[in-house]
Amino acid sequence: MKPILMTVTALSIVALVTQKVNAIPTSSRLPVTSNTISQATPVDTALLAKTITAFLQSSRYQTESQILISAKNQGIDVTTYAQVKTIAQSDGKFRSEITFTREGEQPKPPTLVISDGKQVFIYKPESKEYAVTSYDNFGKSDNYFLIGMSSSLFLQIPSDVRKILARGQLSDKEILQQIGLTVNSDLKADQRTVEGESFYVYNYTASKEGLTFSGFVQPETATLKQLQISGKSQGLDILISEKILNRTANPAVTPQTFTFSPPKGAKKVKSLSLSPL
Repeated sequence: MKPILMTVTALSIVALVTQKVNAIPTSSRLPVTSNTISQATPVDTALLAKTITAFLQSSRYQTESQILISAKNQGIDVTTYAQVKTIAQSDGKFRSEITFTREGEQPKPPTLVISDGKQVFIYKPESKEYAVTSYDNFGKSDNYFLIGMSSSLFLQIPSDVRKILARGQLSDKEILQQIGLTVNSDLKADQRTVEGESFYVYNYTASKEGLTFSGFVQPETATLKQLQISGKSQGLDILISEKILNRTANPAVTPQTFTFSPPKGAKKVKSLSLSPL
C-alpha cells in the first residue's frame, strides 16, 4: 500500500508546479529551518511508532503552525509563507484560518476553510467570495495541504484505523504497517540541530517522484514538531515546510465550529484556490 504520507506529498507538489508562473518576489523569503546539522543514524522504529501513536491519540486537535513554500530554478525564485490555525476532527470535519504573509507587508485577512465532513466551504473576506466543493474533491485538490500538512495527515487516517492505533496495543511493526510504512531502503533517519533544538528526523524518499518527506521529532517526548517536503519536480527545487507551533488535543468546539453561513453580501463562485503562488 502506498504510504499515506506520500499522498500529501503529491498534492503539495501539484500546488506549486501548476502555478509556478505567478512568481512572488524573493524579498518574501523566510527560512523556517536554519543552523541545521545532520548526522545519519539507524532508524529508530520504536520512537517512530510511539510518535505515530501519540499523534493520533485524540480524535480532535487544534494546530497552529507556520508554512513555508519555496520553488526555485534558474529563472524562478518563489518563496512565501502562511500562518495557519486548524481544528481537525477524525470524522473529516475541520475549520482552518489561513493568513498569507510577506515580509514588510501587513498580513491579509485570514481565508476561512470549513468542512462539515461532507462539503468544504472556502471563504475569502477580501473579495467576499466563497465556494463549495465536496470533501472528496477538496482532498484531491491543490488546496488540501494549505490547511497544514500535519492536519491533512491526521484527516487522511481513517477513523477506525486511528482508534486501533490510539489503543497502543499493536507492535511497532504493526503500527507502521497500518499507515503503509515499512522499514526499507526508502526510510532513513538522521539527527539534526535546528535553531538550537535537537531533533530525530525520519526521511521517506519517493524515488519515482524524486522527493523526500521528512518528519522532525522531539525524541524526549515523541512529539512531531515539523514536516518537510524537499526535492526536484519538473525542473524546480522544491521545499515545503510546516513548523508546528502548538498542537492541542480535544479543543472546545461549538455547533457552529464546523458550519459555514455566508456573510451578508458574499458572492458564491464556482471555485477558489488557496495557493498564494
